[in-house]
Amino acid sequence: MTADYTPTSHKAINQVHRLKDRAHYDAETIHTILDNNLLAHVGFTLPPGTADEDNWPFVIPMCYGRIEDTIYLHGYVSGRMMKALASNSLPKVCITVSQVDALVVAMSPFHNSMNYQSAMIFGHGRLVDSPEEKDRALATITNQPFRHADRWSDSRPPNKTDLISTKVIAVQIERASAKIRAGGVSDDIKDKEDPELIKKHYSGIVPMKIVFGAPEPTPYNVAETPAYLLPEAMNRE
Repeated sequence: MTADYTPTSHKAINQVHRLKDRAHYDAETIHTILDNNLLAHVGFTLPPGTADEDNWPFVIPMCYGRIEDTIYLHGYVSGRMMKALASNSLPKVCITVSQVDALVVAMSPFHNSMNYQSAMIFGHGRLVDSPEEKDRALATITNQPFRHADRWSDSRPPNKTDLISTKVIAVQIERASAKIRAGGVSDDIKDKEDPELIKKHYSGIVPMKIVFGAPEPTPYNVAETPAYLLPEAMNRE
């Protein structure tokens, strides 16, 4: 059964309050945004009693991967985020992923905007201690940027030191929302009908997308460049 994250109350943490017509709560939309992007921002607080000054919240950019309704993160075993999210208290986590599709340029700066797709995930951190789940998670995180290619299998297998020094955190999606803007400029009608304004000030959109360039091998590389790293593969929609 496909998950539906529609809030059951206007006070729900994933309820979109501003521009509700842009909100989406279905798993398909949220998973697509997660799968099509490369960087997540992970928000968390340190456990009570941690010595850091004033216990500030943290938001850290991270690589990630998704398997079904779970997002996986990895990092150095003694890293601040890994220690915080591996706590037995199953700490709360907020993860955001976003992409910009276009700049929206209006005559009034108050109507400038962006076309975008964003997803916000809420869940609890869990340390992955099963070797099998850890291997699957690490492979998924490794493969996330490579457009469905299996870079994990086309790499040196991890050794004991690699695995001991790396923690993996699982965050099951408990609540989520997506917000999407697509379309043109929303200038005021009065401005659009003013011949002097439309003559003087440009309005329109500037499309944006990620474009991968040609691979640049290391000085010591003697291996053939894999086909999946070439621009025609990496830039395939």
